[in-house]
Amino acid sequence: MIYVLKLIYSFMMPPGCFVPLLLLIGWWLYARVRHSAGIVLFASAFLVYLLSIPLVGETALQSIENRYSPPAVLQGDVYVMLTGGAVSGTPDVSGTGHLSGSTLHRVVAVAELYAARPLPIIVSGGQVYADTANEGQLARSKLIALGVPAEAIRLDDRSRTTQENAQYSKQLLDEGGWKRPILVTSAFHMPRSVKHFAAQHVQVVPYPVDYKISRGTGWTGRLWIPTSAAMDDLSLALKEYLGLLQK
Repeated sequence: MIYVLKLIYSFMMPPGCFVPLLLLIGWWLYARVRHSAGIVLFASAFLVYLLSIPLVGETALQSIENRYSPPAVLQGDVYVMLTGGAVSGTPDVSGTGHLSGSTLHRVVAVAELYAARPLPIIVSGGQVYADTANEGQLARSKLIALGVPAEAIRLDDRSRTTQENAQYSKQLLDEGGWKRPILVTSAFHMPRSVKHFAAQHVQVVPYPVDYKISRGTGWTGRLWIPTSAAMDDLSLALKEYLGLLQK
């Protein structure tokens, strides 16, 4: 019964509600006005449905996430963690401002890696928009709160893009004399990040974290139910593919 209710809810809220709406309008146009107009609406309903189901969005995003896997043996001389979003002005335990879910996953992963194998950490990320927080500064504070010594962290708090992440991290790598950085970022963000570091002539050890898509679960009915999260997954995958096309 719970799955029946979820199915009903999915077609009552955006984007699922647009599918029956377009079908009804298409049926009316087909029957009362013009067949061709109705067919266009039927096709539009089908397209909206395809773009809003997890089968499409998760498949697209997983194709990005699967390009790299964490190494079986960790070899490197410094961790480089890229940030990925933050909000400003919100109350937090240690002050104000919050990291996005993806950035927080990366922070926790680096803290765990540091606990297992202490290495210097470069945190790279700045303030992207006027109404967002400085991601690097918040991430540094969170790492310290998680037990990483402040002196182990080097900060780039200027970067606004992945390209700038690579550029400014390269400067810190050269200053510290580090040659084998372990790159920590979300699995969906890793291919584009590796590309930009390669453009700076930096060979990284990819350590993807923050996976969005489950593995080994097989085909389930959930994959066919339209959700806004599925459209978010598809948008994220398309953004990363477009980023890979850029020079």
